[in-house]
Amino acid sequence: MAAFPGPDEADLVDALRRDPSWLDQLSVVAVTDLAERELVVAHALLTRLRIGQDEGLALAPVAVAPEWQGKGVGRLVVQAALDAADAAGERLVVVLGDPNYYRHFGFTPASRHEVTGPFPVRDEYFQALPLSSYDGRPRGLCRYPTPFEAS
Repeated sequence: MAAFPGPDEADLVDALRRDPSWLDQLSVVAVTDLAERELVVAHALLTRLRIGQDEGLALAPVAVAPEWQGKGVGRLVVQAALDAADAAGERLVVVLGDPNYYRHFGFTPASRHEVTGPFPVRDEYFQALPLSSYDGRPRGLCRYPTPFEAS
């Protein structure tokens, strides 16, 4: 996808598809018809990750084709993924990203939920979103799936 300067994010998605952390129902794409063929214009992905002794979800990557940025399609695919996770009974989603963007979905610093990232980052950038089934867990250190280590 052209939303990023190189192939790293597309390669990450391909690697995640082959990983046990992949959750097909939590991969959301937006498509448009272009010359009678579908073209993916945005993608949001939630995959399983470890948080302490429990499990949660990681939101990454999120990508929107440059010509579609600023039109709300990114928000639509992210919200659709979060809604699907909530409906599936998931409890907590983490994301590393711009707090000004992700606060629109309800994300707050993960530290407020006793969740820490696997690497040092400013508190406001590593964020968490409790879903309807959140019961105070999971808590602890996040361990991303192996494909993230190569990206």
